[in-house]
Amino acid sequence: MSFFDSLRLAIALGLTLFLVLLRFDSERITRSDYFRYRTPWMGPVSYYILVIGFAIGIAVILPSGREQLFLTGGEPDAMLPVMLLFTAIALLNGVALAFLRYGGILPLPTELLPSRVLGAAANAISEELQFRSIVLGMLLFAGVPAGWAIVVQALVYGLAHRRLWRERDWYFLAGSVLLGWAAGVATFETGSVIPAIVGHFAVTMSLFAFAGGRLRQRPI
Repeated sequence: MSFFDSLRLAIALGLTLFLVLLRFDSERITRSDYFRYRTPWMGPVSYYILVIGFAIGIAVILPSGREQLFLTGGEPDAMLPVMLLFTAIALLNGVALAFLRYGGILPLPTELLPSRVLGAAANAISEELQFRSIVLGMLLFAGVPAGWAIVVQALVYGLAHRRLWRERDWYFLAGSVLLGWAAGVATFETGSVIPAIVGHFAVTMSLFAFAGGRLRQRPI
């Protein structure tokens, strides 16, 4: 490997580490004093722009980056069944949560729906770029076997949900790890991060649809 290639790899690794740390501190960043007296959407939007910007940078710097990081479009015939299965499981999870934890369905209030749909979409895109595209792709690039790479990125994704382990909400903490694992499998098998983004969005919206009225009024 040439010096230039080594430098590119070192930069890509540094940006990857930054992205992971960024997710660990995302809540504190978006609620920092800098954004306190500005419009409410400025903090989250700034965070999502940072994530997308760094993901683009890694894809450009890393050799065969777009393909290595699952940013190329996969085969529609392979992706569609995965997205449909992901959505069906998401709906079942939302119904199960509503009845088993809360005893009934109570959707998210209608007036909150537009902002929460946008938030869920942005969150799904940013987290899948961070973990299923960047972290999983870099682990595979480093030669980690696919099975282990999928498990490792899922565990790191679960650990990144600091609010859940502070509150000891084991249902959502376990659900985060399972979501990370399923999204990792979907990404690796289809060769694209798109099914994982769609599945992640479906999971969040299903929670809002069936139990959103009882959950905290922000994206999970």
